[in-house]
Amino acid sequence: MKIEDFLSRYAGALVAGDLDAVAACYGYPSLILSDEGVLAVGGESDVKAAFAGAAERHRDQGLTEARPVIGETTRITERLVDVEVRWEYLDAEGAARAGEHYRYTLRGTGTGGDLAIHVVVPIPAAP
Repeated sequence: MKIEDFLSRYAGALVAGDLDAVAACYGYPSLILSDEGVLAVGGESDVKAAFAGAAERHRDQGLTEARPVIGETTRITERLVDVEVRWEYLDAEGAARAGEHYRYTLRGTGTGGDLAIHVVVPIPAAP
């Protein structure tokens, strides 16, 4: 699966609030790594809890779509890739609003070229 297709599928699941589909985009265990610490993500229930209500909060802000803007991509091995993603959120009129910025380490599962998120590094906004 192409990175763009994977991230678009992930975005669709996030916007729809489809927690099963969001959790299916992760491989386990996973890590969220930041200056504040390291959070181990052991399974689907952890991801579902983290994203519960996120779609509703975005809709309450008038946001209807999430779009991944792919930056630097580094192929680490045959199955590992590191990708920088800025998320743009669109409102009903199609106006874009800046969103979060992350670096993801994705791993090919080996079955049909599917990808899974294994490491998430939030990138703080530039001052």
